[in-house]
Amino acid sequence: MCLTCSIVKGAKIPPGGLIYKDNEVVIHHCIDVDVPGYLILSPIRHVTTYQDLTQTEIMTIAMILKEVVAILQQIPDVEKVYILNLAEETSHFHFHIFPRYCWMLDSFNAELFSDGKLDGAKLFSYYRRENKVNKLQDIANLEQTIEFIRNRLNSGG
Repeated sequence: MCLTCSIVKGAKIPPGGLIYKDNEVVIHHCIDVDVPGYLILSPIRHVTTYQDLTQTEIMTIAMILKEVVAILQQIPDVEKVYILNLAEETSHFHFHIFPRYCWMLDSFNAELFSDGKLDGAKLFSYYRRENKVNKLQDIANLEQTIEFIRNRLNSGG
């Protein structure tokens, strides 16, 4: 069973549990990267590519994605939110919703720049690598962020 399907079925519990689930989509925190608010948005149904999504799934994903990004931008120190689909570690179609915090750029790191400009893809890869853990460390901050997101989603933003 794929990782996302095991999360949907409750066999694998992500940090803080599921943040949101309806008949079409599920949102949870990334299971192995310690960046508060780093979310994964997936369809419930196992599909491997965007073009395999139904019209209803696409519309639901678009609407919830807009809402979640707006909620993440309410978190202090979040400057920008990246939305990516890579599908390298799991075949279940999903979006990475990755908040860029001010602290991520507090010290100059040439590795994050291309041609003198911040490279979002490099920043995403760098912080995924540098904050990848077997067990999330700052679980209190993570749970606080998850509850903030969950409460905002349940109250309509």
